[in-house]
Amino acid sequence: MSDSLSEEAVKIAYLDGLSSPEKEAIWEAQLRQYLPNLEFVSLLDEAAINADVALVWKPPAGRLAKLKSLKVILSLGQGVDHLFCDPALPTDIPICRIIDPHMSVAMGHWVISCLIDHLRYGPAYRMQQQQHIWQGHDQIDHRGIQVGIYGIGAIGSEVAKMVASLGFSVSGWSRSQKAIADITCYSGRDGFQDMLSNCDYHVCLLPLTEETSGLFDASSFAAMKDSAYFINGGRGGHVQEADLLTAIQSGQISGAALDVFQTEPLPVDDPLWDEPRISIFPHVAAQTEPHTAVRQIAHAIADVLDGKGPANQVTAARGY
Repeated sequence: MSDSLSEEAVKIAYLDGLSSPEKEAIWEAQLRQYLPNLEFVSLLDEAAINADVALVWKPPAGRLAKLKSLKVILSLGQGVDHLFCDPALPTDIPICRIIDPHMSVAMGHWVISCLIDHLRYGPAYRMQQQQHIWQGHDQIDHRGIQVGIYGIGAIGSEVAKMVASLGFSVSGWSRSQKAIADITCYSGRDGFQDMLSNCDYHVCLLPLTEETSGLFDASSFAAMKDSAYFINGGRGGHVQEADLLTAIQSGQISGAALDVFQTEPLPVDDPLWDEPRISIFPHVAAQTEPHTAVRQIAHAIADVLDGKGPANQVTAARGY
């Protein structure tokens, strides 16, 4: 039995931000199962000018505006800030993001691994190993640990549930008030300040918007406990990196695990590399996998070809 969702011819302009021919070939093969009459072209090729669909991550500014036949723009990830930073972005057609449960689980695994690593003195023991020091540290009762998740949307809410299932006390902060079982939910500026002062671990999973840009700055870190640990799997733009480094080196907070940065790849001479209390990851916490995300992308394309509104459409005015 065919898995085809549409027999209609469709041209897809693709760019993954890494110029990876291997990943492009995988996406084309996966999508062809559902859209057999597709033509797959690079977003940067002249042949993309009359494309029906843009499937992209970090396209060059102004490029999408030149594709006059576009019917939908699909982000190759849950974030769409890489699109909205383009002042010429077409906003008169649907813009969609991926909401993949597998990405939520992957992000949960990463957050939990960072949390447990710090809780069980991973950074300290690695430093001791380098210095050949045999010294144990007292085990901490995790039941008294307060974990704050900033951003409890599609990914953050699932991460919060995963962390709570391990017995941690979990709070969540969002733009608008939410209700999630076993999670203490906050919203607004007062709620943000309450989370900053009360939590032991601070996990940023927010979308990057004008409201959240630079949210974690010197004043935010100063409001945290001096034992606090910061984990960022959201976007580098959420954090004033110089303020974070100062907060750690001054003892204001105990350290950080960072998967995202203001500049990526992180420059080789960036001082964040050399701070032993910071664990650095190369934007790998939750990656888009074609075999788990392809069906929803194919459905979105088929819906647009049929004149329907696609799922997971974002609001331009809100930025996500």
